[in-house]
Amino acid sequence: MEFKLNLSGVAFDLGHTIDSGQAFRWELRGEWWHGVLPAGAVKVRQEEDSLECVTSSEEVTPHYLREYFRIDDDLDRVYSAIMKDDHVAEAIQRYYGLRLIRQDTWECLVSFVVATNTNIPRIKGMISRVCERFGAKGDFLGVPYALFPTAEALAGASEEELKGCGLGYRARFVKAVAERVWSGGVDLGELRLMDYERAKDLLTDRLLGEKTLLGIGRKAADCILLFSCDKDSAFPIDVWMARVLAKYYPGVLGEELAEKLRSHASGATRLSGGDYERISAAMRGYFGEYAGYAQQYLFHDARMGRLE
Repeated sequence: MEFKLNLSGVAFDLGHTIDSGQAFRWELRGEWWHGVLPAGAVKVRQEEDSLECVTSSEEVTPHYLREYFRIDDDLDRVYSAIMKDDHVAEAIQRYYGLRLIRQDTWECLVSFVVATNTNIPRIKGMISRVCERFGAKGDFLGVPYALFPTAEALAGASEEELKGCGLGYRARFVKAVAERVWSGGVDLGELRLMDYERAKDLLTDRLLGEKTLLGIGRKAADCILLFSCDKDSAFPIDVWMARVLAKYYPGVLGEELAEKLRSHASGATRLSGGDYERISAAMRGYFGEYAGYAQQYLFHDARMGRLE
């Protein structure tokens, strides 16, 4: 199936959006981005006023992609709300049209449990191997692909099988989360209906089990809520991002916290729960309802070496 999605008058940059660390099942081949979505495999490329799509499934429609890439977000309103300082303003100028992606919540959940304490290429490799081992198989333009595994499939996997995909210590966490979702302990569909605080409490207390998962809870929860549940005030933070914020936003964080982060973050492997919440509250208070958009622009800017 082939179609074009009209982007006339829309601020959207496909490359910046896909390559900003939100989703891990996309690969650039030539001028096309190839990816696997819950509805099937796709390849997309952007022309000036359209998004050209070739897909393996009739379920991937123009409406489906508009929802996935959040084409209907009012970026002018977002920019107006978050353009509080030169750091964000310059990032917006450089990556104009970068949008948050609305991912499948289950896939996003597992992806950001896998994503702890590692880099994006390795995350992509781990997720790819998990999909190849446990996901349903298909063929797209003569190339095999695998859908993201179901909660049932991962709950039924052994820790050793998951470790065989390169997950290491994360195998235990992925299996535990899959078992909780598959058993019905948490309805992921409820998260979109809750406000940010309630949704985060559900994830950290009932699903991710923050203490059990060695601090995975807070950041993973914020990533899941931002990248799959439309909780645009969520502001994910890791030690590296905290160091960036301490350097560029000491007035927002408060000098005491900023100095603590500057002094200790470079040698730390995680943030304390209290520090995480203080940073999160400060940045959400500063940027407001679209704080997550501000975070994504700052994060991408830092990844590109603009903020260090």
